[in-house]
Amino acid sequence: MFTITGVIVRLFHEKQAKIARDWRAAGEANLAAERSVVAIEDFRNALLYSPDSTQLQLELAQALTEQGQFDEAQDYLLNLRTADPENSLINLQLARIAVRRADVDAATTYFHDAMYGHWPNNPHTNQLATRKELIEFFLSHNRRDAARAESLSMAADNPADPDVRVQAADFLLQAGDAQSSLAEYQRVLRMEPDNADALAGSGKAALATGRFAQAARYFNQAILHGSQNPEIERDRDVSSEAAELDPYDVHLNDRGRQRRILRMFDAAHARVKSCFPVLLEGSKVPVPDQLKTLAAERVALPKQLTGQELALHPELEKTALAWVFDVERSASSQCGTGTVTDAAIELIAGQHKET
Repeated sequence: MFTITGVIVRLFHEKQAKIARDWRAAGEANLAAERSVVAIEDFRNALLYSPDSTQLQLELAQALTEQGQFDEAQDYLLNLRTADPENSLINLQLARIAVRRADVDAATTYFHDAMYGHWPNNPHTNQLATRKELIEFFLSHNRRDAARAESLSMAADNPADPDVRVQAADFLLQAGDAQSSLAEYQRVLRMEPDNADALAGSGKAALATGRFAQAARYFNQAILHGSQNPEIERDRDVSSEAAELDPYDVHLNDRGRQRRILRMFDAAHARVKSCFPVLLEGSKVPVPDQLKTLAAERVALPKQLTGQELALHPELEKTALAWVFDVERSASSQCGTGTVTDAAIELIAGQHKET
């Protein structure tokens, strides 16, 4: 009788386990197909036959999160976390709920707990993926300092992995630290001089720091080494043009600076002609309110600005550049992308916002 009873109990448990596995498989398939409502019911059914399964509760919480049922999902996860506070999978799901709720502090705590907790497999890969997710979260909430700190840590923790270091440099650039970003790209290039992504990234970082000629060289090298970035040729051309136009280059003499200002002034006039013809002399259309400042700035300058005028009246340089920059900024927002020269002037203006 004892033997028969044992067999019956074993068969009963095996049947329950199979039913739980079948429901779980259905739930996982539906969750992968983004059918979270159906997945929730599948996982609930599976839990009827395997109520103590941590993995089932974790997957149910994930499905509930996808469906926006954060409170119930969090209840499951917090109960699981009480029993296993260092479980990285549990903490990662709690972090994602905090992200959906835009709770920066909670998300930060749970992401860190996930990174430094226990992963059932591939700990380095999962830790790295979690850190990337945290950095992207910080960037989306304009937490640039936090994103910068995590990006620097990501690079430091993976010194021999050029792909990770390029990603860290990308994040640093997005966080507004172009100088550190450039330094990180350059470290990658010391390991892999032909790395097209690092070359293109170096160009962008150099551009953000106002190193126009250096940026053009990096972009050109990236093209030569097969960069897949579809915009890189224009980036190179714009950088090169900015290097040739920049009137703030410390190596220029007075005449060289004046020539550049006149080139920019002529380009701004061409931009006005195509974008704001109402500002041209002889126009019979009233100047709209949003352009009156531009009109007033132009009136304060000579009708024909020449090198001789600039030489005789050096104060006109600042006035002329202010008008040029305002024209390009306004035209870009109202008329879209202009020529390579227009884009180069905007870059120069961006480096001299106080002008």
